Amino acid sequence: MEELQALGLSQLVTVVGDQVIVGFDMKKLAEALHLGTKPHLDPSETVPLIERALEAFEQAVRQMPDEKLEWAISKRERSMRHFTYHVFWRVEVDLEELGTGVAPTRSDAHVRSHASFQDIADYGRTVIEHYRAWSSRQDLDALHRPSPARSKEAARTPAPDHYRNRDVPKSGAERLDLLASHTIQHLRQLYSILENFGITPENRVQDQEWPSVYVLTRLEVE
Repeated sequence: MEELQALGLSQLVTVVGDQVIVGFDMKKLAEALHLGTKPHLDPSETVPLIERALEAFEQAVRQMPDEKLEWAISKRERSMRHFTYHVFWRVEVDLEELGTGVAPTRSDAHVRSHASFQDIADYGRTVIEHYRAWSSRQDLDALHRPSPARSKEAARTPAPDHYRNRDVPKSGAERLDLLASHTIQHLRQLYSILENFGITPENRVQDQEWPSVYVLTRLEVE
């Protein structure tokens, strides 16, 4: 990771020939590997998938013991408080950027104001309700159009980590595809973390219940 940061990269990369692909960008991976697959799933598929994944993530967060709020996976410095908050916050970022082209900001103090996993899950519930209301108003065909361009002021500020070093703006369909992938991947990680703590995830969504493209990666939780 230090070598990547020295190159100005904040995420893991995939190298195909002389092409460097930052993060999990299915469109570029499919093109580089000449895969016979759609570059991203349609909003008619991703919109309900995201809601289901968020509902499952909220339930899993409520199972987390509060003594693990500051626990972090050995390879990452992010605490479980930040990790679980981040999944819900990412939804707010995407919905705001889909509407305005400008990402909202947050402070570390705000994240730390959530003193328990129940607090974080309650915050997640408000995000889910916001997402549900947003999705009910969407013209799914219109989501294939490019997202609003970022303002000059926003363009001078760092992009959120999940879009840094990536081509932006993306269409709404592409953003939702990335959001579905992101949420499902972190849900799978949280399930593994719960099991490492000796807790059985309730109403676990099995990998085979998700589109296969979202469960290609091997989980590493240490």
